[in-house]
Amino acid sequence: MEAFNSDKGVSLYAYKGDAMTLLAFDLAKELTDNFVGFTIHVKAGSRRFYLYNKLTFKKGITLHRQPKDDDEKLSTEFSPIQKFRWVHVPSSIHYVDNPFFGDYTYSVTPRYVVNGSLLKPDTRLTVSITIEVSPFKDGSVRLGFTRAFVSSQAYTFHFGTNAKMRPNNTDLIFDIKAKSGTATRKGVKVDYTYEEQHEYLGWQARDRVMEFLDEVVQNKRLKLDVFAYDLNEPVIASKLITLGKQGRVRIILDNTAEHVKAGCFEMRFDKLFRQRAKSENQIFRGNFAGLAHAKVFIKRKNSKAGKAVSVLTGSTNFTTNGLCINANHAIIFDHARVAQLYADVFDASFGENQMASFKNSDFAAKDFEFKGDGLPDMTIRFSPHPKKITDTFFASIAKRIKEAESDVLFAIMMDNSKSDILKAVQEQVKSDAIFTYGISDKKEGISLYKPGSKRGIKVTGLGTATDLPFPFSKVAKIPGHNIHHKFIIVDFKGKDPVVYCGSSNLAYTPEQHNGDNLLAIRDKDVVAAFAIEAIRLVDHFQWRNKEMTAEQKNEGIFLRSNIEDKKWYAAYYHENDLYFLERTLLMK
Repeated sequence: MEAFNSDKGVSLYAYKGDAMTLLAFDLAKELTDNFVGFTIHVKAGSRRFYLYNKLTFKKGITLHRQPKDDDEKLSTEFSPIQKFRWVHVPSSIHYVDNPFFGDYTYSVTPRYVVNGSLLKPDTRLTVSITIEVSPFKDGSVRLGFTRAFVSSQAYTFHFGTNAKMRPNNTDLIFDIKAKSGTATRKGVKVDYTYEEQHEYLGWQARDRVMEFLDEVVQNKRLKLDVFAYDLNEPVIASKLITLGKQGRVRIILDNTAEHVKAGCFEMRFDKLFRQRAKSENQIFRGNFAGLAHAKVFIKRKNSKAGKAVSVLTGSTNFTTNGLCINANHAIIFDHARVAQLYADVFDASFGENQMASFKNSDFAAKDFEFKGDGLPDMTIRFSPHPKKITDTFFASIAKRIKEAESDVLFAIMMDNSKSDILKAVQEQVKSDAIFTYGISDKKEGISLYKPGSKRGIKVTGLGTATDLPFPFSKVAKIPGHNIHHKFIIVDFKGKDPVVYCGSSNLAYTPEQHNGDNLLAIRDKDVVAAFAIEAIRLVDHFQWRNKEMTAEQKNEGIFLRSNIEDKKWYAAYYHENDLYFLERTLLMK
């Protein structure tokens, strides 16, 4: 879903994502004299507010009226956004415990400073659009992303620097309603629970996982099959054990080295499940020839035929880190044909002999195509594959990436493994032919924005500073991976958009050894949701990948207000600059 409006030289484009919105702005060049950014006002149901900007002007700028407090001063009415786009996620700051989903009206106004004074908003230049903001659902597809920003200002405001998601490293199942910590919010000490942390960070992916499980737990006519790699999330573990007691779940759980160590959570779950399950045969430990790396729930009818009705897949491990710390995605297909395919793959993997022979089965050799009947046009592949199969489709995906017409966006945990696919992404980052924007969890190969160049951007989610310059608060250190996604988007704004996603690490050797699934989804709305997620992640980490100047370290970071100084917006109008490419791309 998209919305567009333009009037008097001001343009506004909105793209619907998964419970978030990408807002793109444009301004006729003749309107840029004394321009200092955009104000964004929001109307959502009965709620009215301005979006916040953490940066403010230095002292010396006269405001058009006196803000009533420091919070209001941070609103974009007084601290306009100095970018030509913004990703808005409801409940990051406003109404965090009660997000509103429905129609949002965004009103954007360019702002100006003249003779050291911020002029009041000129409503003649205001452009508004209305778009639905809600969890992503399109036909038979439900989609969810984790919020993942444990190392962020919003998380710090609500929870301080406490990145502990569980009380200890021994209890598999614990009371998530127990107190986790105390935060100081606007001078008031507030206790919070593990559940509040988990819900905030897990965001829509956690909601999708929990609602899928609850649909099975609450309906005795259903049963569940599970592919799990890591498994330690307390609510998930508890629900699986409940289903185990009733004989309504089967589980394939990875048994590679780290998951069979004495005392590890997977071994604790294994023991507890076998003790309480109706039959010990409801769980099978295996790893194909590498890892049992998929993260899948399959909902089936609790009958002799056991026909499948729905499936959840994606990159999200069923762990506290997977849902709270990692950036991940979960996809649900409420469609019997897709679900039955996954169910058949599960049956062909459940057991030592089945798992050993899977690589030579039709499931590992074929591309499974779907289209219509509430489904997007898509291809699903299951690994481990024979080498010849891997060679063929890796070459095909790499070719698609290299031939991108407008853009390549990505979020990939490991992007330096042997792989034609990953190599093609790296080549596009170095190229200036298209807009390339992405993030990985590797520190090598970082490519930051360079003024006057259209070369792509690649940042890292690891190793970023926790002590930040004014006005930013100290943030929590990320305990483990931040970027756990494995997705690549080609031509989000092109004629044939596609996103490659799922549990596959997109690497050559794992694709021949691991049990995984890789999806290619050719649907404009699904691709847009993933594109917004990629932009959200890069924006969050890009400035923290940069080396702060001595002045910024000592004095802090502020909005630019001296019109005689460098014009912050100049790059957006420079034809050989990545920002120009971004501005014009998002307005197409």
